[in-house]
Amino acid sequence: MTAMDFRNLLLLRLEIEALNSEFAYLIDHDQSERVADLFTVDGVYGRSTGGRSVGREAIRNSYSLRKDNGPRTARHIFSNLRLTPLDDGRVGGSCVLTLFAKDGLPPHPADPMVVADYDDIYECGDDGRWRFKERIITWIFVREGASSPLALGAGQEKR
Repeated sequence: MTAMDFRNLLLLRLEIEALNSEFAYLIDHDQSERVADLFTVDGVYGRSTGGRSVGREAIRNSYSLRKDNGPRTARHIFSNLRLTPLDDGRVGGSCVLTLFAKDGLPPHPADPMVVADYDDIYECGDDGRWRFKERIITWIFVREGASSPLALGAGQEKR
């Protein structure tokens, strides 16, 4: 690997980390209506168990329904980002989500709701911005009684 290749990979990593950070920030700071803009126009946000929202409008609708349930406090903490360049110019990635979330206003007990894996495909747009082409979540550890308030896909179960 040349020094330039290494620098390009570092820059790519920073851009993808910024995308994941923006995803978390928007949800955690009551701006979830903007999350859909982090996906490609035909992007997919889904669960390994089957619920999927396809396209920005469907993703935006999922977050709108979530917001209709009233105040929710959340902190999405992403770690262990791993990236793999794909042959078609896209990038595959995985990271771990530790989610603290509870309905209502803070403060709440520091009890994680879920530890999950995200498997992503990132695509760079004509504007030079990386977006989620596909984002699939798999819950690994789940607090007893926890369920997702996010309804992905029409008529799908929330979890």
